[in-house]
Amino acid sequence: MSLYRSRDDCVHIVLVGTSLLTHSGWKTGQPLPPKALLSRLLAGGSPRRYSAELNALIPFIDRGECTGVHLLATRTPEGRLCCSVLKTFLQSRAVHITEAEVSGLLEFDGSTDQASFNRGIRQFREKVFRAAQAARGRGARVYLNATGGLKAEVAVAVLVAAELRLDGAYYLHESMENPVFLPIAPVDRELRELLVRITDGRPIRATRLPPNDLWRLEHEGLIKVSRRADGSLSTVRLTTYGRYWAAQ
Repeated sequence: MSLYRSRDDCVHIVLVGTSLLTHSGWKTGQPLPPKALLSRLLAGGSPRRYSAELNALIPFIDRGECTGVHLLATRTPEGRLCCSVLKTFLQSRAVHITEAEVSGLLEFDGSTDQASFNRGIRQFREKVFRAAQAARGRGARVYLNATGGLKAEVAVAVLVAAELRLDGAYYLHESMENPVFLPIAPVDRELRELLVRITDGRPIRATRLPPNDLWRLEHEGLIKVSRRADGSLSTVRLTTYGRYWAAQ
């Protein structure tokens, strides 16, 4: 029987980096620490301190908004170790785990070239896509945790999140307390129709737009909303980004 049976299920696609190793004191070139040591660091009561991935993910777990995690790691000794430690920890929190590896993106012997990187990044994109589609097919909400992983992975994964219109993509810098969501909604026909209503260049009253549409346009950076001193909404005008899409 599938674990995911309703929209109450929330699957998070997590890009696995090496923050766990870095925060444990390990440095490149040193022997990798044993898995038991890293697991003890997470079990000791400060998992958010040692793992960037968990730092962003645990708020969702605590709110009951994470029933499954799909871990995506590089096919390197470092990536495999971090993935294994995170898997064990998350299973101890009753989170269902699936995982996949990607090769060609990072070879520490210096052998990565443009051709192997291209193969690796296409493979990575395919695996993000498959994981998202599979979870969606089981009726789950799907989120992307874009906190860990290589910068190239993050860029491609967020693009896939936008293309598939996932339920959200989020990120947490170590200086933040709570994750922030990234704008990922593509400008579709519905959004363009809304933008066309504000294309004469003059501000319009914010009350002319339904609240949900107003929030969506502002969240995606397509409009600028002016507010009165008391915080109430005043007028709306298109941003440069919004004018570009209104003209398409």
